[in-house]
Amino acid sequence: MTRPVLAAVLVIFHLLVISTGVNATCEACPNCDWERISISQGDACLNYWTCSGDTITCYYPSVANPGTFNACSYSASADWALTAGSTDICMSYAGDNSKCLPPNNPYNLGIPACTASYGYDGGVNSGLL
Repeated sequence: MTRPVLAAVLVIFHLLVISTGVNATCEACPNCDWERISISQGDACLNYWTCSGDTITCYYPSVANPGTFNACSYSASADWALTAGSTDICMSYAGDNSKCLPPNNPYNLGIPACTASYGYDGGVNSGLL
């Protein structure tokens, strides 16, 4: 009697692991863009992101226009290539977050769908200038 119960528990556990997205991969915003703040500080980095449909938009503080953000959009239908934003500032492709960990986890490839409509990252070099 214990073997069937153990087998059932293992099956249920494996189904839960699969359905909850453990080991999922998320498409993520590049950590920083190409716009350099200064030689010592480096490039402007991700402040926040939005996600709608199959598109993620990543927002970085603008060096050229202080008090504003540069937006870079990437889409699943374009194989996560840049679909909107300056090629002088934005990376050519979005990246991946192999464990789907916040704060940079806009689009879960396992579902596939947005993990939320927006998210705040706020790391180093991400604040408005």
